[in-house]
Amino acid sequence: MFKCIALLRRRPDLSREAFIDYYETRHSALIQRLLPGIVDYRRNYVDRDGAFIFPGAQPMDFDVVTELRFADRAAYDHFTARAAEPDVARQIAEDEANLFDRSATRMFVVEERASTITTANDVTAALLDEREIVRSLSRFARILDNKQWDRLGDVFATDIIFDYGTGQDEHGMAALTVNMRRFLDTCGGTQHLIGSIMVDLDGNRAMSCAYVQARHQRVDDAVGPIFDSNGEYVDQWEKRSEGWRIIRRDAIWAAQSGDPAIIYGEAADPG
Repeated sequence: MFKCIALLRRRPDLSREAFIDYYETRHSALIQRLLPGIVDYRRNYVDRDGAFIFPGAQPMDFDVVTELRFADRAAYDHFTARAAEPDVARQIAEDEANLFDRSATRMFVVEERASTITTANDVTAALLDEREIVRSLSRFARILDNKQWDRLGDVFATDIIFDYGTGQDEHGMAALTVNMRRFLDTCGGTQHLIGSIMVDLDGNRAMSCAYVQARHQRVDDAVGPIFDSNGEYVDQWEKRSEGWRIIRRDAIWAAQSGDPAIIYGEAADPG
């Protein structure tokens, strides 16, 4: 968008109320009829009762700040060319004489910058989103420990992409389910502890990093050997109609200890 601003002073014989009424009911309609390409047209009338002027500064010498927005510079150039046409310029000047002290008129192009304002509602929404992601990770740990494979969709997107430490991407919920069951269906009780969770939100996307410690027991041997895996889940999330879902997971394993045969099988190489 391309924007310009005009600082305009009312005729001294006009009251503020008469000035506003004429501008709103007649002059603004004339401008819109004669001049093309205005996308947004605003009049900001000065309220001197609410003004702050620094001691020693010059007093305000305008009564309205008019804003005009155009789609681009070409639209603005067309606007100014049209305003310079003799008949159009005459009509505008004649009407402005009923309204403004034209000797004080100033108009200029501006480069507009906006700040993003974070509201209390924004903070609340972000905290609720983070809470849902953290709870989903906790839910995932319980899904694994209870071997509820039909509930993986509560946490992962159906089009999930994942790398569980092999260095190769796999795709889809069916492949994820096979990966989970390949190890956890062969062992006994497990406990997955997920903590030190960090979540970074970016609109409807998010990234989380969480430490994981997984303990595995041998089948039917609650007091026998164990196998521990320690590492980190790095997850990319997307907020979908059904809620936050992991769309990519990278499992980074840092250490393993104990009897690997508990999850890899007697002849398997844990790598």
